[in-house]
Amino acid sequence: MSRTYRVTVRGRFENLTAPQRERLLDEQEAHDVFASRFTPEGTFLYTPQLIGYQFRYLLHVEEDSPEDADLAAQLEAQELAEAGMRARGLQGRIVKISLTCLDDVKIRKSRR
Repeated sequence: MSRTYRVTVRGRFENLTAPQRERLLDEQEAHDVFASRFTPEGTFLYTPQLIGYQFRYLLHVEEDSPEDADLAAQLEAQELAEAGMRARGLQGRIVKISLTCLDDVKIRKSRR
């Protein structure tokens, strides 16, 4: 069973050094909420105060049941966010992972 998820991983920065703060502030426009997209590669964004961050992903998961797929998406999202922070040389802790299975979303068309 294939399921597609829109994933948001929210976290908080820890132990930012002065050079890390400067780099993030210099890149801020490219990493704000208006530049964010849900993509397989992921989008990294953060608050102007450099307190919190988000990673947004579009994940495709193959599992036998919806419950297994939900768990696999949760674990993969955590691993991707941790790897994204390591790749940027940053430290942080994950606060919340939100999953929306696009296969379960029902769109109601209005009649006019």
